[in-house]
Amino acid sequence: MFETNLKHMRRTINAMHKIKYFKGKKIYIFGVSDNSRQIIIYLRALGYNELTIIDNDVRKIGSYCMGLEVKPANNISPDRQSVFIIYSFYWREMKKQLSDIGVKNNRILVLDKNHGILLQDLAMAVKGKAVYQRLIRKYGCVPIYLCPYTGTGDIYLIGSFWNEYIERNNIEKYIFVVISGACRKVASLFDISNIELLKKQDEGQYLLKYYSLKGYNLDLKVLNDGWAEVNDNSSEWLRGYKGWNFTDLFRKFVFDLPDTSHPMHPVLEKREEEINELFEKNNLIKGKTIVLSPYSNTLADLPRQFWERLCKMLQNNGYSVCTNCSSANESSIKGSAEVRFPLNIAPQFVAEAGGFIGVRSGFCDVISGADAKKVILYDANNLFYNTTAYEYFNLKNMGLCDDAIEIEFRSTNIDKIVETIERAFAR
Repeated sequence: MFETNLKHMRRTINAMHKIKYFKGKKIYIFGVSDNSRQIIIYLRALGYNELTIIDNDVRKIGSYCMGLEVKPANNISPDRQSVFIIYSFYWREMKKQLSDIGVKNNRILVLDKNHGILLQDLAMAVKGKAVYQRLIRKYGCVPIYLCPYTGTGDIYLIGSFWNEYIERNNIEKYIFVVISGACRKVASLFDISNIELLKKQDEGQYLLKYYSLKGYNLDLKVLNDGWAEVNDNSSEWLRGYKGWNFTDLFRKFVFDLPDTSHPMHPVLEKREEEINELFEKNNLIKGKTIVLSPYSNTLADLPRQFWERLCKMLQNNGYSVCTNCSSANESSIKGSAEVRFPLNIAPQFVAEAGGFIGVRSGFCDVISGADAKKVILYDANNLFYNTTAYEYFNLKNMGLCDDAIEIEFRSTNIDKIVETIERAFAR
């Protein structure tokens, strides 16, 4: 969800919160998506924890989104205490589906209707021109490379190809633009010059709109493997085509590098003082600590009960356990220490810990080169465009590491996952 859309979502939900629209209601979020994840995060921040997420896709039923089990949309029995939130391109069809089962319009909150979109895009493009000119004034007329998203995994993959890309194309001077502090931290792991963090996340969207209008008249390249928001980028639906994975899409369509090119991990700085402080502060044991990473902004996750059970099992086996919490809305798994550290020391921290278990997320890319025992979890029903999440994102096929234990799970075999992990970390 773009920052502009995120602000609109928050304003709308906050306005409804103030008039007690949600008070005492059963809150349903219709549709599993990145947008839904942001809505759940914000509702929880306002104190609403009794939430249900529903979907029509039978392949998503039974999976987990932000720890909530996905329920079938055609199985619900709405009553007067039910309200429904929709944020989707298909909101008209979804709203009609709810109306057909008796849900009144005043109990359906549609957060994105795309009205006034042309004028909105033009206004954004004007702002984008100002951002573009500001960058040129600061650095001169050099190529601009834009990463208009907060995906840390994308940034890490870009960094892993960056040196080869600029050498092959004889690029000496450039501006590398990111929109979040986390992305800047990941980029700083690599030998990338002129990393420019935009003043506001919105500015990335503004630049993108300006680029959409001006196109090849600008010395600007969008570093993304396919977005519907980028009008001249048709590679989005090639994800998973003929087995192409995350690395393949970046190598072929972002950097135009040959198949012989492979991602390269960065040479890491020694950050012993910061890492020692984290271990001492949280009473963690070097070489005998497991870092849990239960959160994902893109792919399916697992219920909290699973992580609590896993934490207890690991502690019974002699490990100290901590939870990687990268944002304010993330909290530690019960019984584990809450650790917060910048992403530019994440690989070093995990290597010192000795073990890592996480659902697939951008954090997994960042720590993929760490010398530690790594377990990565994928929901077997989690599809990603033309393939499964596992087939598109597994670290081995991507060329990021071959020592991780990568497991596909189903909601019906969670017990077996714990047993498999226990065997992997048996002392």
